Amino acid sequence: MLAVDTPSFLATYQQVFGGDYPELYNLFIAEGDLKSFVKGRSLFREGEDAEGFYWILSGHAKVCKCLSTAEEHILTLVGPGDFTGLTSCLNGGRYSKGCVAIGSTVQALYIPREAFLDWFRRHPGLSLPVLKQLESKIDRIENRATYFMRKTIDQRLAHALVILGDKFGLSQDMYLNVKLSPQELASFIGTTRTTIYRILKRFEEAHLIDIHNKRIKILDGSALQGISA
Repeated sequence: MLAVDTPSFLATYQQVFGGDYPELYNLFIAEGDLKSFVKGRSLFREGEDAEGFYWILSGHAKVCKCLSTAEEHILTLVGPGDFTGLTSCLNGGRYSKGCVAIGSTVQALYIPREAFLDWFRRHPGLSLPVLKQLESKIDRIENRATYFMRKTIDQRLAHALVILGDKFGLSQDMYLNVKLSPQELASFIGTTRTTIYRILKRFEEAHLIDIHNKRIKILDGSALQGISA
């Protein structure tokens, strides 16, 4: 179970919820099981029994649908402060999507479904932070889908780089904190890996980005924002 003084938990909770929602804080302390996942490891797989959900403390993960044995579609990315697997857990049955660690190791709290439902019945105040998180994730997915329907591939990629920087932040030397492979970027914006390579090269030549050791450095965020508009 979670240690109350776990630094990543305390820092993430304070950043996301501040001193609000004591019912949620107490649920995490009482029922949270701290787990770690290295890059490529599944937090849960599409089709598995939805026996619990996760709250991300550190690292990043992709939420995806399997289109075939060799193809996936990334629906959204999650990082510190995000729930994942919660909708399937509430609905019961099986996970409708999978969730896989990307980049560095992911630390997350696992909350068993039955423990959550029992806690929820006794502490209905849990509904507010849970609904806010669900609404925020749905808004992100819907807004991105609506945007991508009417934009060129160049605009989609520029927009993706901007929103990845906004949501997950940049390092002090302006590299994206989240690390996606060209194939993952292609899956995220709905194109091919070859197209991603071509556009990234064009962005580099225009001095909008720099790529070093497979990490993307943002050189001109304003220009990327202009392209995506």
